[in-house]
Amino acid sequence: MDLLFEDVGYFDLTTLGLGIGDKKGLMTFAPKDEIILSGVDEVREILIKLDIKHTFFKKNSDKVEAQEVILECKSEASKLHKAWKISQNIFEYMSGIATYTNTLVKTAKEINPNISVSTTRKNFPGVKEMMLKAVMCGGGAPHRLGLYDSILVFDQHLVFLSDKEELERNFKKLKSEFIEKKVAVEVDSLSSARYFASLGADILQCEKMDYETLKNCVMLKKEFSNLLVSATGGINKDNIAEFAKCGVDFIVTSSPYHAKPLDIKVKIKEDN
Repeated sequence: MDLLFEDVGYFDLTTLGLGIGDKKGLMTFAPKDEIILSGVDEVREILIKLDIKHTFFKKNSDKVEAQEVILECKSEASKLHKAWKISQNIFEYMSGIATYTNTLVKTAKEINPNISVSTTRKNFPGVKEMMLKAVMCGGGAPHRLGLYDSILVFDQHLVFLSDKEELERNFKKLKSEFIEKKVAVEVDSLSSARYFASLGADILQCEKMDYETLKNCVMLKKEFSNLLVSATGGINKDNIAEFAKCGVDFIVTSSPYHAKPLDIKVKIKEDN
C-alpha cells in the first residue's frame, strides 16, 4: 500500500495554486498530552521518499511528554505539505494504540509482573503490520499473526468432530504432527477446560468466563504442570486488573485496536 500516494495523489492543488511550493519551511510534530510513541519507521519512510531533511528526537516506544518535539523537518513547502497530514495521521493512530496498550500492560503487571498482554487478529484488514507494531511499542505482544503461525482450536473447528473418539484421535495427531507448536484450545467452562487439559492442550484460552470459573481453570495448572491459561473476551483498561488478579498467564484482547487516536500538533512556518 502506497500511503503517500493515497493522500497526495497526483497534485497538491492548494499549494500549487497559491504558488508557494518553492518557499522554504520548517515543520515540527509534538503531542498535546503525554504519549507512548509509535509510527517513526513509517513516517521516516515518507520523509525519505520526499527527500525531506529531518531530525527525530524520539524513537518508537519512547514516552513523550506534552509539547515535547518528536520530529523536525526542513524542506520546500510543496514537500512539507505532502508529508504533513499522512505523517500526523500515522503518529496519531499508532501512538493511540501504543499508549492504550501500555496502560493495559502497566495495570496488569502491577498485579502480576510476569503476565503478558497480547492482542488478537481482529485488526482492521490492510494495516495489520502497523497495528501490531504499535501494540509492541506499547509493551504488548501479538497473540496470533494469522492462521499460519499458531494453533488455536475453536468450537468452529470442533463442530466437525462431534464423534468423541474421532476428536481425541485427531487431537493427538495434531499434537504429534506439529510437535514444535503449542496447541491452544478456546474453552468456555471448567469441564471443557479440564477435558482438553487431559488431552494434552498446552494452552487453555478461557473465553468470557466469570472470575470464579476463571480462577478454577487456573487451578488446573496444579494438576497439569505445563499448562498455560489465558483470559479473553471483553477485556479492556477498565477491567483488566480483575482478570489479572485471577492468576492467568496472559491476557488476550482486541481493545487496543479501538483506541482513540491521540492529538499530535503540527506547526509549519516559513524558514528563510
